[in-house]
Amino acid sequence: MHSCDGWQFHYFRGKDTLFMVVGMRFLTLFLMLITSAAALGKPLVFVSVLPQKAIVQALAGDALQVEAMVGKGFNPATYQPSPRQIARLSRASLYIRAGVPFEQSWLPRFRSTNPSMIVLDMRHGLDLLEDHEHGQESDPHIWTDPLLVKAHARILAGELARHFPALEGTLEHNYRKLASRLDALNTELETRLAPLRGHAFLVYHPAWSYFAHRYGLHQMAVEAHGKEPNSRSLTELIHQARKAGIHTIITQPQHSVATAKVLARELNAKLVPIDPLSEDIFTSLRHLTQVLTGETP
Repeated sequence: MHSCDGWQFHYFRGKDTLFMVVGMRFLTLFLMLITSAAALGKPLVFVSVLPQKAIVQALAGDALQVEAMVGKGFNPATYQPSPRQIARLSRASLYIRAGVPFEQSWLPRFRSTNPSMIVLDMRHGLDLLEDHEHGQESDPHIWTDPLLVKAHARILAGELARHFPALEGTLEHNYRKLASRLDALNTELETRLAPLRGHAFLVYHPAWSYFAHRYGLHQMAVEAHGKEPNSRSLTELIHQARKAGIHTIITQPQHSVATAKVLARELNAKLVPIDPLSEDIFTSLRHLTQVLTGETP
């Protein structure tokens, strides 16, 4: 074996084998360069969170390069985009916002970085739940309702076709496939959750409002408007949870579980982590349904 500038040459039975090994390495490098060049040629679309990425990719296939600003495990309330993401954003054609907290301070900066970038709002045209106490939308997690995802996908397919006319046929075809899957998921969840209609479930962060609304459930949350409960609120929450017969607390990876652990001890409840920001919407909704119904995996 001989090493030169990071390349290793293995001598086996003769020069033909040497040429074969080196040739395979060059072929691998060549294919990587081709793949990178192909990706560079695709329109770049940024979204805020991973569920949005899944929806755009389901519609556009591999015709668009889609990147999520907030990666797995990060909290959209406190997220700080990296310099690399800002640099990438300067080449983006579209940004699709979700209504998550970090956008409030960062979207103006994104626009100044790339003034020609078109900004869409995934909530546009949808029937949103309101926080009646504060007169505003309180939960941006619309992807926890399959039928709301379907309505968004219909609107988004039209918007993408307007900006990328060559993809119109692909977008329409893929929308029909996605809509069919979402209808089937909704029917499945509706059937499985029907016996629980009117029941309550307890979560740390109120990220499942649209899911609860769709299937006739009541979401009780430890956190309210991004704040931990005070002692009086916590005592009341424990009382309500006991009255509702709750023995499971849904947590998520982006938030501390310290207060949830206190509640769990008081209620003799178990903590179950489910990520409402998972890229796999279908799996996360089925997982929550399984936990709520007590079904065996």
